[in-house]
Amino acid sequence: MKKFLSFLIALAMVLSFGACSGEAEPETEEIVPARGTVENGIYKNEAFGVIFSAGENWYFLTDDEIALSMGVAAEEIYGEGTEIAGDHIYDVYCVENTTGGTVSINYEDLGTIGGMTDANYYLETVMTTLLSSGAKDGVVDSSITNIKIGEYEVPCLDIVLEYAGTTIYQKVIVKQSGSWMATATLASLSEDEINDLVGMLSFE
Repeated sequence: MKKFLSFLIALAMVLSFGACSGEAEPETEEIVPARGTVENGIYKNEAFGVIFSAGENWYFLTDDEIALSMGVAAEEIYGEGTEIAGDHIYDVYCVENTTGGTVSINYEDLGTIGGMTDANYYLETVMTTLLSSGAKDGVVDSSITNIKIGEYEVPCLDIVLEYAGTTIYQKVIVKQSGSWMATATLASLSEDEINDLVGMLSFE
């Protein structure tokens, strides 16, 4: 189970930070980046307007636990003595204790990697990165569609993977805020649960 969890954490990192430069009209919205908070099983990042209502069966990994699973020091992901590290914010990773479902939420400043891009282009680049990574041999199916999160209609990358004889269902949902892209990566061993996880995500 620990090896499987490490695989999902590593894959979430690949999926979250896959963008490259692209050209599009910049948005005027300015974001002051900050990490979110977790209280009573609810994750909220007010800076980016992202909420995940987990519940009592969920465990939120500490920064050190995520870094340990990645095989790196925590300051390599989060910075040392700072609220955020550079232009990527690996904000939260949580696990449903009974089913093993996982959710990671991360942010990337596209303005620092060669130019602005829109959410669809970003997600297409994430998919390209996945298919060129070490996880590509396990990808059974992948497609990009639009999905409703509250009043927002946003692009979503659907992925089906095979890992060590296990089928993994993933959804990568993105929301653009100014030059920043919020990426929520949901993973489950059940198609039904993956849809439930989408219902626990909301944008403001």
